[in-house]
Amino acid sequence: MHTHVRSLWLSRRARWSASAVAVLAVVLLVGGVVYRINQRPYGFKTFDRVGGVALPAGSERPRAFLDGGRAFLGRATGGGGYELRAVDSDRPATAIWTNTGLTDVDTFRYARGMVQVTGLADARGGRRVTLLNANNGLAFRTFDVAAGDRWALIGKYFVRYADAEHRLTVTDVGSGRLNANLDQSAPGEGRPGEAAPGRPGRGAASWWLIDNWSGQQVPTSPVGEPLDEALTVDPHIVRATADGGLEVVDLAGGRALGGGKGLVNPDSLVYPYEEQVFTVARAAGFELRAYTREHFGKPQWTWASPDPSARPLFVSACGEERICVGEDHAVTELDTATGAVVFRVAAERPSQAIPVGDRIMLRTASVAEGVVETLLDAQGRTVDSWRGKRAARLDEGSYLLLPAVPAAGPFAWIGVDAQHGTARDLGSVDARPDSCTWSHTYLACATAGEFAFYRIRAPWYSL
Repeated sequence: MHTHVRSLWLSRRARWSASAVAVLAVVLLVGGVVYRINQRPYGFKTFDRVGGVALPAGSERPRAFLDGGRAFLGRATGGGGYELRAVDSDRPATAIWTNTGLTDVDTFRYARGMVQVTGLADARGGRRVTLLNANNGLAFRTFDVAAGDRWALIGKYFVRYADAEHRLTVTDVGSGRLNANLDQSAPGEGRPGEAAPGRPGRGAASWWLIDNWSGQQVPTSPVGEPLDEALTVDPHIVRATADGGLEVVDLAGGRALGGGKGLVNPDSLVYPYEEQVFTVARAAGFELRAYTREHFGKPQWTWASPDPSARPLFVSACGEERICVGEDHAVTELDTATGAVVFRVAAERPSQAIPVGDRIMLRTASVAEGVVETLLDAQGRTVDSWRGKRAARLDEGSYLLLPAVPAAGPFAWIGVDAQHGTARDLGSVDARPDSCTWSHTYLACATAGEFAFYRIRAPWYSL
């Protein structure tokens, strides 16, 4: 009897165990499928019209900005008035909120939960910067800036260089607290009211944002410039100090985390990227130096161009743990950890090297060929190239190709899947290129009578 009961208990236990294993297997299978769906890139498709928002007669300087599934639409209404509204990209005809209380607006952009509205310059060149809550459109902070000033919204910090006072200030936009007030008089620049002998200082160009965007999606404009915010979300900046020094400043408290003297001259290129700071003099026979942003006593590594007559044109991130150096006739990709050369290729007047997955979209411009976009693989080999085009990155693995010279009428939009090197003609829109912006799935343009919304990409499983 006991043996029979024990056998029955074991058989039930086995069935329960088998059932649990089966359920777990199904959960893992479904989880794996969902994970793969989320990891698969979006595929390009021809323009699929979603809807539109009417532009009343008399609207001036219409502009749209897309942030994923949400869009911000702005237009001047005449007499200095301005209307700004937020809509859902799938249902653009219905406003989430509308703000009609703005006046004399020049531009606006979305930046991490805020809409930054910049006013038109007054008679003295001054502007007012207004920050709106992106969820309801209400203004919560304003800043007045003068002609010659430079400013950036970095996360929740408003960083401003005041040209007249040579001051660099950092303000917490939530509390309104001044976190830092730094003297930014460059060598030879002098203070207000003083003579400025010697070589001119850098002024507004004497501080740099920390770039960490290479793996991020960035909404763009037709010329490939980011529209959402500065290229950084890192709450630090690098600034020039006296005697050719550099200093890394923590925006939260205004403290210096590290720095050193005799690192740069007024003509040097300075490029902070993640935990490193790269410096190079704009001179023939240049040497690129890499420092950690907390230790400037000795370079991590140095690299010199094999061309003794070459001068550096740019330094920028071009992939995970990769940095590219552009020269007059070449581009070199280096390993950021060691400075080892990954590849070096010939390129005439390169101006931009942007990572798309493990590949690079390289822009060059020469008298003979004009503007050319070239897709390079991870070894620097040419996958394809397009003359007369400018590329604008959509996300980590794809970009759009647009005319290098702005078109007067409708023009073809071309989408490129960088992983496979394939290009697709998406269609055309009769709109000014500078009125169009996009996210990784949507395109919005101000046409003759409306803001027109299109879906240009879809998940692979919906095609």
